[in-house]
Amino acid sequence: FIFIFSAYVAGEQEGLILEKQYRMGETLNGVSGLDIFTEKKLLEDTLEHLSSHNCSKEHIRKTMKDLGIQRARTFGWPNTYVFTKAMGEMLLGDMKRNVPLVIIRPAIVTSTFKEPFPGWIEGVR
Repeated sequence: FIFIFSAYVAGEQEGLILEKQYRMGETLNGVSGLDIFTEKKLLEDTLEHLSSHNCSKEHIRKTMKDLGIQRARTFGWPNTYVFTKAMGEMLLGDMKRNVPLVIIRPAIVTSTFKEPFPGWIEGVR
């Protein structure tokens, strides 16, 4: 199984960064306690609480964004983008069983060569 991510799962580390797969629960700062299913439940419970209290969509969006950033930083990632990418790699590694897994992390992703048409790119970050 080949999975293509981008190179940014390492956060804002400097220097030589070894290409290794993140293991379930591993964090950038060594803090223990990262459990993906607990994180998911925390987000679901928070969203349910906010919704049940008839909070505005803007309040819910801001609260959920702030919670995601706070959880990412708790474990050493600078933002939710790289935090969720790292958790995705953890899940792939944990669920692969006997299937060989290769994770490719290109530093730059550019436009397509042919499909759906030359030069096409989905979104720009």
